[in-house]
Amino acid sequence: MSLIIKLAYLFAPFIRLINLIKRIVSPYISHFRSLEPSNTTFNLSSWNDDALVQTKYGLVSGLSNKGFWCWKGIPYADPPIGSLRWKAPLDPTPWIGTRKTKKFGSSAAQVMPFIGPIGSEDCLYLNIWRPKTPETKLPVYLYIHGGGNSIGSSAEVSYYGNKIVKKSNLLYISVNYRLGAMGWFIHPAIISTGSPEDKSGNFGTLDLIKALEWVRDNIEAFGGDPNNVTIAGESGGAFNVLSLLISPHAKGLFHHAIAESGLSLIWSTNTAEAQSTDLLINLLIKDRKAKNQLEAERVIEKMSGKEVDDYLRSKSAFKILKRIPKMDFGMSEWRTIFTDGTIIPKEGYAIFSTGDWANKVPIIIGCTKDELKLFGRFRKDPPKNTRIYDLIWGYRSLLWRVNGLDSLVSKMYSKTNLPIYAYRFDWGSPDKDGVSVLPKGMGRNLGAHHAAEIPFFLGMGKSSISMLIGKTHTKRNRFGRERLKDLCMNYLANFARTGNPNGEGLLYWYPWDNTKGKDKILVLDAGIDDLRFSYLNDILTVKSVIELINLELKEPEIGMILSYLDEMIPFGFKEPEL
Repeated sequence: MSLIIKLAYLFAPFIRLINLIKRIVSPYISHFRSLEPSNTTFNLSSWNDDALVQTKYGLVSGLSNKGFWCWKGIPYADPPIGSLRWKAPLDPTPWIGTRKTKKFGSSAAQVMPFIGPIGSEDCLYLNIWRPKTPETKLPVYLYIHGGGNSIGSSAEVSYYGNKIVKKSNLLYISVNYRLGAMGWFIHPAIISTGSPEDKSGNFGTLDLIKALEWVRDNIEAFGGDPNNVTIAGESGGAFNVLSLLISPHAKGLFHHAIAESGLSLIWSTNTAEAQSTDLLINLLIKDRKAKNQLEAERVIEKMSGKEVDDYLRSKSAFKILKRIPKMDFGMSEWRTIFTDGTIIPKEGYAIFSTGDWANKVPIIIGCTKDELKLFGRFRKDPPKNTRIYDLIWGYRSLLWRVNGLDSLVSKMYSKTNLPIYAYRFDWGSPDKDGVSVLPKGMGRNLGAHHAAEIPFFLGMGKSSISMLIGKTHTKRNRFGRERLKDLCMNYLANFARTGNPNGEGLLYWYPWDNTKGKDKILVLDAGIDDLRFSYLNDILTVKSVIELINLELKEPEIGMILSYLDEMIPFGFKEPEL
C-alpha cells in the first residue's frame, strides 16, 4: 500500500468531515464565483502558445518538447477517496499558485500479475498534448485506455499523443478513470444514500463524463475547440465509448466517436448486486469472520446497512481487488457498466434499435480480424500451430465481430441512417496463400490480434503488449506498415475535424449501409510494401457463424468446436433470440 493511501485512511475521519462541509457549501461557492469580477483566477486564459495555462481551477505549467506542448496529471475531479469512494466525482478543488503538470497522475488502483498492487484510488487525472503553434479551435481527441475496465493506464507509451498531434494537427487528451470494483459497484448498503448518480454504481462512467465536462469548460484555454470533441478508445476503452453513446448524462459533451474492438457487454443492477455480495462474502471469509459461504451469508444477515457500508469502506482498494478472480492478463472477472436507469438506460444497448439514444453522432467502429488469438497465444488448450487452434480462435474472433461490430451497427443504422464507418483491421493476418507480414510463426498464432491497430491509429510505434508477444514490427514489413499507418492516421484526423474520414488522396471509405450486397466494412491491410484495399459486404450473426461452422467442418470437429465456443456465451456472444 502506498504512503498516500495509508495517510488517506489515517485521516479518513477528517476527510469525511471536510467533504461533508464541501458538499453543503459548494452550491454557495459556485454562486459567489459567478459574482466575481472577470479578472479573477477562475477566468480562462486565451491560448498564447505557452506552457503556462490558466484553467477554471488554477494555473498549470506543462512541458515544452520538440514540436509540441504537453501537460500531464491535471486533476479533473477531486480524489475519490474516503467518503468520496463509490460516489459520483466532484469538481476539482481550485488551487493557489501554479501547479506543475510535468508528471503523470497515478493510474487507477489495480492488481497486476507478477507485479502486485499498483496505482491509487486518487487517480482522476488527464493529460494533454497539442502542437507548438498559436493555432486555436483545434479539434479535440480524447482517448480512453483499454484493459477490460480493470487494468491499464493513460501513462502507457502507446497512448502518448506525441505523434498524433504533430501529424494530425489536433489536441489530444488521455484520461484515467476508476477501474474494476472501485469504478463499478452496486450494493444496497453503499448506494442507500446520495444523489441518483451516487446510486447508479457506474462511477467509472461518471468519471469519464466528468472528464468531458472538464474539457468543455477548460480546453479552450489550451487552444482546443469544445464544440468539436471526438471520444475514442480500444477494448475496455471502446466499451466505455459505447456506453457514453447511450448515456443521457453525456449528451452534448462530444461530437464524434471511435470504438476499436469493443463489445456490447452490459449488465443488470441485479447482476451488479449479486457480484458485490459475492465479494463481501469473500472478504468476510478472508478476515476469518466466517468459515465458508453459508456462514458468511448468516453474518451478513445480522449486519445493518451501516455496518456493511463501514466494513467495505474500511478495506483498502487493493484488499478488495485481490478478492476478485482474475482472467487473461490479470483483468478482473468483474462486470462493469450497469443498466441503472440514470446514467445508463434500462434498455441497455437494445436502445440502439429504437433510434432513441442520447448521442447520435458520426461513428467509426471496427475490430481486428484475429481478435482473440492474442488470448489463445497464452493458453495451452488447444495447442498452437494446430488445425484446432486455427479453427477455434478464428471462429471465436468471428463471434467477437458479431457482438462488437455487425450486430451493433445494424441496430444503430436501422432507425437513424447515421454516418457510421466500419472497419476490419487485417494487418498481420495470413493472406489467402497463408503468408503473413509478421515474422516467424506469428502470422498463424497471432495474426491481426487484439490491440494490433493501436500503433497505426495513434502512431506511437509498438503497442504496450509487444513485450509479451515479441517483435511484430520489423525492417522487412516497415514500408507497407508505414503506408498503412499514414492511411489510418489521415482517416482519423479527417474524422476528428469533420465527422467524415474521407479526404483528398485517400481511398474512399463508404459509410455503412444495411442494404444486402452493399459495401459495409473497409478492410485495413498492407503487404510488405503495398496497401491492400477491399470491402466486406456481409452482416454476420451468431446464427450465420454456426451455419458457417456446419458448412466448413464435419463431425466430430463440429461438436468439439461448438463446445469451445460455448465458453463465450455467458459474456454476451449469443444473440437473445437464439
